[in-house]
Amino acid sequence: MSTPLLEIEDLALSFAGVRALDGVTFSIDEGELFAVIGPNGAGKSTLFNCISGIYRPGSGSIRFGGTEILGTAPHRIAKAGIARTFQNVDVFPAMTVRECLLLARHQHLRSGALAGMIRWGRSAREERAALRRVTEVADRLGLGDLLGREVGPLPHGVQKRVELARSLCMEPRLLLLDEPVAGMNHEETAEMAATLSEVNSDLGITMLLVEHDMSMVMGISDRVCVLDFGRRIALDTPAAVVRDAAVIDAYLGGAL
Repeated sequence: MSTPLLEIEDLALSFAGVRALDGVTFSIDEGELFAVIGPNGAGKSTLFNCISGIYRPGSGSIRFGGTEILGTAPHRIAKAGIARTFQNVDVFPAMTVRECLLLARHQHLRSGALAGMIRWGRSAREERAALRRVTEVADRLGLGDLLGREVGPLPHGVQKRVELARSLCMEPRLLLLDEPVAGMNHEETAEMAATLSEVNSDLGITMLLVEHDMSMVMGISDRVCVLDFGRRIALDTPAAVVRDAAVIDAYLGGAL
């Protein structure tokens, strides 16, 4: 069998004696759309921060493509092929959509500052390639007509798509999605869910999704991991998870 793209093993992290993660273990296969759910305080965002290198777990292992990344600096983790979006929209409001997306291409640039100022040779080729990639991603996400617009005045749902587009411009192997439809209305949520499914299937990008919208999660995920007080209490297909007594008691209740 092939090695999973991401392997989380016995991950533990405490803050001032509070156990945020308590022996969490799971793995994600290449091309999978994997969701993590749970009540507020269950450890979902903490898990994301551990994977992206912001937090250093007290114990456990995080392997990406078979290589241990625990303790690796965030910028090196990003360079290895892990991108993320954030629970709260994190964009540069004074920049245009094009400029925001171009920022994600920096790790693919090899020319130095001087070559960049001259814009000649390899530097010019890299800039053209970056612009092509940005345009392709923007068109896929329905942002093509907004490339010249400033991000700040755009509606919340559009800013969320800009943030998603920026992460895709990094050309990641694994995309961490922290509540991608938070604050969206029903129509925007449905559109984002369809976009994520298309990106996952068409581009083959593996996704790790944290989201409170259970209809969306159950509709697009291949498997679902459920956390409660930092512990994994279930890991199965969406159909099996919604019938799990422990999950219903801890989180779902009458949500579905």
